[in-house]
Amino acid sequence: MKKLLCVLLIALTLVPLAACGGEKDKVTAAADSADNQAPEASVSQKQPSEKKSESKPAASEPTQSTDGVDVDLTRLSSTMVYSEIYNMMNAPGDYIGKTIKMTGQFVYYENPDTKAQYFTCIIGDAMACCSQGLEFVLTGKHTYPDDYPELGSEITVSGTFELYEEGDIRYCRLVDAEMIGQ
Repeated sequence: MKKLLCVLLIALTLVPLAACGGEKDKVTAAADSADNQAPEASVSQKQPSEKKSESKPAASEPTQSTDGVDVDLTRLSSTMVYSEIYNMMNAPGDYIGKTIKMTGQFVYYENPDTKAQYFTCIIGDAMACCSQGLEFVLTGKHTYPDDYPELGSEITVSGTFELYEEGDIRYCRLVDAEMIGQ
């Protein structure tokens, strides 16, 4: 029973990650309203460098910091961080190829069927009732649990935002990520 509850809890924390698999029309509509361009067939068809040159920063997006971070969530209030991650899930095309920096709780999940491992930085909102997070893949070769912090500990992660697919579902994650101060 305890094991089932643990798996359920982990699955519920990873559910917000599936939000990237939403309707493609939402992504193209957001891009159209921001850029006033013709609709695109798919976000995944655009190259990250093309998206950077064509898109304008979102109104809620912090400007690039001096350390090369495009979206520094560590400088925002918990409510703003939650909102910005929600935007990443609903309009992921606006963030592809951007460097994201965030602080949150370390969560690990291993798919029992495929043995695939997922590492996530989860951030709760101001009321501590909801959470959003991003999966991350550290740069280089790492082994769990040796090269990772304790479950539930606070971490700061910085990496490049990308979309990927497993089966028919699209997910968001930070790649080439580094844990800062660990």
